[in-house]
Amino acid sequence: MKNIIIGYGETLTKSVKIKSGSGPKKHPYSLQEARKRMEKNLSQVIIEIDDKPDQECANDEVVVKFIQHPTYLAKTYYPKGLFKKFGMRDVGSCSMKIKPEKWAIKDHPEEGMTCCIYVSGKKEQYHDLLKALKNNKLEEATLKRIQTIEQIECFEGKDKIKGLIPSSGKSKLEVGLHASVFEASIIEEFFRYLTDIGGNASRTKVKTVGGLTFLPVEINNGDEEKLAKFSHLRVLRSMPRLRFNNPEATRTVLEHNFELPHYEELNHDLKVCIFDGGLGEQHLINDWVNETIPKDVKSWHPELLSHGSEVCSTYLFGPYNTDSNSLGSPYTNVDIVRVLSPDDTDTDLFDVLTRIENVLKTEQYKYINLSLGPRIAIDDDDVNVWTSVLDSYLQKGNCLATVAIGNDGDLEGDDARIQPPSDMVNSLAIGSCDSLNDDWKRSPFSCIGPGRSPGLIKPDGLMFGGGTNNFFPVYSPITHKIVGTQGTSYSAPYAMRVAAGIDAITDIDLSPSTIKALMVHNTHSNGISATEAGWGKFPNSPEEVIECLDDEATIIYQGELTTSEHLRIPIPIPHGLNCTWVHLKATFCINSQTDPEHPLHYTRGGLDIVFRANDSKFKNDDSEHPNPKSFFTCGSLYPDEHELREDAHKWETCISRQQRFKKTTLVNPMFDVRYQGREQGGSPSSSLEPIKYSLILTVRAEGDNNLYNNVLQQNQTLQSIKIRHRIRVDS
Repeated sequence: MKNIIIGYGETLTKSVKIKSGSGPKKHPYSLQEARKRMEKNLSQVIIEIDDKPDQECANDEVVVKFIQHPTYLAKTYYPKGLFKKFGMRDVGSCSMKIKPEKWAIKDHPEEGMTCCIYVSGKKEQYHDLLKALKNNKLEEATLKRIQTIEQIECFEGKDKIKGLIPSSGKSKLEVGLHASVFEASIIEEFFRYLTDIGGNASRTKVKTVGGLTFLPVEINNGDEEKLAKFSHLRVLRSMPRLRFNNPEATRTVLEHNFELPHYEELNHDLKVCIFDGGLGEQHLINDWVNETIPKDVKSWHPELLSHGSEVCSTYLFGPYNTDSNSLGSPYTNVDIVRVLSPDDTDTDLFDVLTRIENVLKTEQYKYINLSLGPRIAIDDDDVNVWTSVLDSYLQKGNCLATVAIGNDGDLEGDDARIQPPSDMVNSLAIGSCDSLNDDWKRSPFSCIGPGRSPGLIKPDGLMFGGGTNNFFPVYSPITHKIVGTQGTSYSAPYAMRVAAGIDAITDIDLSPSTIKALMVHNTHSNGISATEAGWGKFPNSPEEVIECLDDEATIIYQGELTTSEHLRIPIPIPHGLNCTWVHLKATFCINSQTDPEHPLHYTRGGLDIVFRANDSKFKNDDSEHPNPKSFFTCGSLYPDEHELREDAHKWETCISRQQRFKKTTLVNPMFDVRYQGREQGGSPSSSLEPIKYSLILTVRAEGDNNLYNNVLQQNQTLQSIKIRHRIRVDS
C-alpha cells in the first residue's frame, strides 16, 4: 500500500522574535555630489516640459521619469518622501537597465537593473525643486532621497507606443492611463483631448485597477504619436486579437467505438467554471455540465461551441486512453460561461473580459479555467488590462485559475513569450508538452518564458497538449467521436482536472495556494530549461501527487502570517535515519495583492526565507550571522540575459527548490519565514492584511524506507491524509 502525503505541518510551527541588522550602506555619490547632479539634470528637463502645451497636461501636470541608481532598489530607499515634499506624486514605475556614471563597489556589472519612477507634478513644482537644489538648503533626509536618483528624463510619446499593427482608415488601440478611481479629472481631460484630435472611445468600457485606467480607443491612422503626447498616457498598442484556437489543427478522427463513463462525479461540493465559447445542446455531457449564456451574447458559431465543449470534455475526462480505449471519470461537475460571440474575434476584448469579471465578482468558484485571452506577448514594462483586472480578483486566495499561455511559441524572439493573462502572479500558467510519457518535450507551438519579475517562472509548468506527431485525443461532444487536436487550450483544463482531482479525493481542506504548491512541487524538468518548461511537467493524475515514494515523506503546511512576523517552520527529520544523504525539496506559495502600475514592484507581499541547517550554530540575531544559507534563488534559472535584482526571489508568489545534504550536517533544521509588505515600491502606508501561505516539504532519506513511519511516530500532531472513496483509480 502506498504512503499518502502528510497534513497539518502547521502544528509544528511557532512565532519567534529575531533581531535583524545589516552593515553600513556604500553610496555611489556623496550627498552634495548627488544634489549637483540632479540640479544640472533637472534644469535640462524643465526646458522641455515648459514648452509642453496645456491641453496635453491633465490637471496642469506633467509626468517625468525619475530613474533610480541600481544600488537603491530596496523598498526603504524608495524616494516617495522627495516627491511628497514638493507636492508631486509617483504614479507608476517600470524596470530598466542602465549604465550608471559611478558604482559604490569595485566589482560591479557594466549595466544594472533599476527602477524608473513616473512622477506627476505641476510645472511650478519642478521649478520649486530646482530652486531648492540651487539654494542648497535641503535637509539631510531629503538629500538622502536625492542620492538614490541616477537620472531624470522626460516621458516622451515614442516611449509609450508599444506595438502598432499597420491598418488603413481607423486604428483600434488599447490605451493605459496613469489614473486611479480617485482621479476622474484625468480621465475626463483625456476624453477631451481624444475628441480634439478626432478620436473616440466608449466610457462604458473603462476599467480602472490600482493606479491604472484602461480603455479601447479608435483614432485616425497616423495619429498615434499625437495621442501619445498626452502626459498621463502610460502605454498604447494596437488592440490584440482574441486567441482561443491557434494552431488550427486539422481534427483527425481517432476512434468511433467507445463509451462515456457511467460514474457520477466524485465531489459534489467543489465549484468549477470554464470561460470559453459555450457548449450548445450537447445532451451527452449535460449531466456533468451547466451552461450560462450572458445576456449580451446574442449569437453563436460552430467553431466557438466546438472549442468550448472540447475544453469542458478535457476537464471532465482528460485525454482519451488509446491503450485501454477509455476516458477518465469526472471528479466534479463543471459550469461553462459562454463569454465568446463571433464578433469578439475581430473587435476589442473588453466585452469578453467584462463577462468574465461579472462572474468572478460572485466569488462562488474555487477553480476556473481560461483557454483564451489577448493574442499578444507580455511586455516587461507594462501589465496588460486582462492581467491587471483578473489578478485583482485572485489576490484573496480563494480561487485557483489555470490559464493557457498561448500557442505562438514558434515565433521569433520576444513574440514567442507567454501571453496575457497567463503572466498573473496569482494563477497557474499552463504550457503544452508533446507526450504523457517521461520522454516529453515542449510542444513547438507552446509559448515560452520568462515572465515578468516578479512572476518570473512562467509558464508554471507544462501539461500534455499534443504535438506535431502526437495529437491530443479528446472526446468531441459535437461529433460524438474521439478527435486528435493540439494546443495549450487543452493542456490548461487538463491541469485543472488534476488540480481539482487532488481536492476531490483528499479528505482535508486544501486552500487554492496549497493545490498550486502541490502541482508545482510535483513537476519534473527532464533537464529542459525554465524558459521552455517553467518548473517542469505536471503529473498526469492526482494520484501521482498524493503518493510518497518508499524512502520519502511529503508534509503540507498551511497557515497565515502577519506583516513582519517571524515564523519558525521545523523540518521534521526523524532521529535514527539509516542513510548518508538527505534530500530536501520545498515549495512555498502565497497569493499577493498587486500594484499593476508598478511592474517591477508588482506584488505587495513577499516572503523572506532563511534556511538554518543546524540549530546550534546561530542565535536569534541575524546581525551576528548576516549570511545564513540561501535555500531559494531564481538567479540560476535565468542567468545573464535576464538579470534580476538581488532580492527578486523574495517577491515571487511561488518558489521551489531542492537540495541534497549530508545527514550529519542537519541538526534540527528549519526555515525562518518573515512576511514582508510593500506598497507601490515603498514601505506600506498602513499595515497590510495577514497573508495565507502554503508550504509543501519533501524529506527523502536515500534508501531508508522507515522514514515515513518515523516522521509520523516522532511528530504526533502530523497525520497521513485520508482519501475519499475513489470510484476509479488510474494509478
